[in-house]
Amino acid sequence: MPREAGRRDRPDAGLAFVTSDPRGGAAPSNRGLVTAISILIVAVIALAIGLVLALGGDDGAPEASESTATLDQVSSAAPPPADSPGQGGAQPPRDGTGRAPSDPLDAESSQELLLQQATRDPNDPYARGDVDAEIVIVQYADYRCWYCAQWHVEVSQALEPYIESGQVRIEYRDHPVRGDASVYAALAARAAGEQERFWEYRDALYEDVYDEANPAYDGAYLEDVAERVGVPDIDAFRAAMTSADSLAEIMTSREQALALGVTGTPTFIVHDTLVPGALPEEQFLELVESRLA
Repeated sequence: MPREAGRRDRPDAGLAFVTSDPRGGAAPSNRGLVTAISILIVAVIALAIGLVLALGGDDGAPEASESTATLDQVSSAAPPPADSPGQGGAQPPRDGTGRAPSDPLDAESSQELLLQQATRDPNDPYARGDVDAEIVIVQYADYRCWYCAQWHVEVSQALEPYIESGQVRIEYRDHPVRGDASVYAALAARAAGEQERFWEYRDALYEDVYDEANPAYDGAYLEDVAERVGVPDIDAFRAAMTSADSLAEIMTSREQALALGVTGTPTFIVHDTLVPGALPEEQFLELVESRLA
């Protein structure tokens, strides 16, 4: 609002309708218009703030939304609430007396809840590995998250032998926590997936973040990535970027993550264990091995 106030002080600012009468202030004939414009500006600001909060913050979201983890943190991670509707404000389940128990889930219930997150859908285009694999790794990630990129570049390739042998299946889930640009990147990856280039596109996005390329995540950059990874029809890619169905799927994935209490990226569910951060390769493989029969 200070910029607007400054403009009103200039005679050529284009706000000639704000005139003064002998008593001071705006002329009576214009007060209604001034009031209406003020209300409209407040409404627009409130809408913008609501959209930012709904998407988990703007492009300058704090780095706390990205994290690394240690095995000690994994073993001590609190079990996610069974009926949490989202980030913050969740009410714990209550028994017949109306009292909230101090421990919403025991260990067995927590493990069962985590196991249920693996869909093992044979038609899931964002999953790799045998649907009957011994264990499933569910990954919640944001394409603009540096720790997600670090894990992808430094650790993910070590899982390939487990995936190829049929021991491990990985299911990728969108969890855009760093604002609108993260949603656009997720839409672009899905658009590339419609032409069978999802995994290549995902690789390219994370490699750029890891290399600190600092892309703008605008149309030109997202189309450039599509060309780099061999998306054959750029016009179709551009059209798929506006898919309302893809946007709904991305936001549903995000809501599911928040319902589990997952607010940071990357977060993994390794079979029945919550991993709130990016473990280094040796520790991640140690955890995977411990969950294999």
